Amino acid sequence: MYEMLGICLALAALLAVNAVASALAALAWRAMRQRASHMRADARARLLFTLRILPPALAAVFVFALVVPAYVLMEPPHTQEVVGLKLFLFAAVSAGGVLLALWRVAGTWRATRRFEREWMSRAEPVSVEGMATPAYKIRHRFPVIAVVGVLRPRLFIASQIFEELTPEEFSAALAHERGHVEARDNLKRALLRASEDALLVAPLGRALARTWRKDSEMAADEFAASESPGAALNLASAIVKISRMIPAGARPTLPAGAHLLGEDEDGLSKRVRNLLKLASAGVRARARVRRRPLLAWGCRLSLVAAFLLAVTQTEVLALTHTAIEHVVAYLK
Repeated sequence: MYEMLGICLALAALLAVNAVASALAALAWRAMRQRASHMRADARARLLFTLRILPPALAAVFVFALVVPAYVLMEPPHTQEVVGLKLFLFAAVSAGGVLLALWRVAGTWRATRRFEREWMSRAEPVSVEGMATPAYKIRHRFPVIAVVGVLRPRLFIASQIFEELTPEEFSAALAHERGHVEARDNLKRALLRASEDALLVAPLGRALARTWRKDSEMAADEFAASESPGAALNLASAIVKISRMIPAGARPTLPAGAHLLGEDEDGLSKRVRNLLKLASAGVRARARVRRRPLLAWGCRLSLVAAFLLAVTQTEVLALTHTAIEHVVAYLK
């Protein structure tokens, strides 16, 4: 019963902290959404990703740095406490969410591998200027130009893209995909999908993830527009041309990939308008920059060190254990 009670407590705490933090993150975004609309797309995408990924991260840290140590160190091994029905139900829902998240991650990995094997079987390596990512030309009914994969991304380009786009439009489209690669958007997309599945009780945070997907496309657009003064117009033209090449009823299916048209076809007009706005400004869009990375990492490491120092204090663990006792009594 000692092990069963500890596992149920950890799972229930994981669900509760994740749910509460996700709700607070959603409220925070609602409060700052109007102000965020004036931010650059890349800054807004980073903010959205942080708000969405922070709740499960906080829940994991809380459970494994506080709840588990407090229980292991201070709960008697031969405890007489039992797992109540409410606690068991909370733990079961949490376990279901975790298992679903792991299943989706594994499924995404398998689907991505299947896509890559299928496309690589008829792919022709090509050299594209300005792309360090391996690039391949394929024959596909959908006008694919996409970066596929998380750890080792590859660029796949449909043969009709080479035929229909001008060199300037093609270069702008490649710059858009390079923006996704540099921002590690495929990895972020996988993490967001897993964090959504881990929370079964309510659709908390899903609006944040949908908005992030839209803003990540606009951020990649702005990254491409920073290449040259005319890049914004060239990318807008490429998006319009490629959208007209889509066969009727066809939709791209990329489990772990970022393609030029994105997942939101209704948002293409908004992206084109934004690119035209950037072009009409007559200045180069500001590219993504990482300001003071050493300072940022220093702050993060300092916070981690402060947290670890706090949780190793006996008083903190004792307080956590007292809270655990109250929770167990309440959920009997």
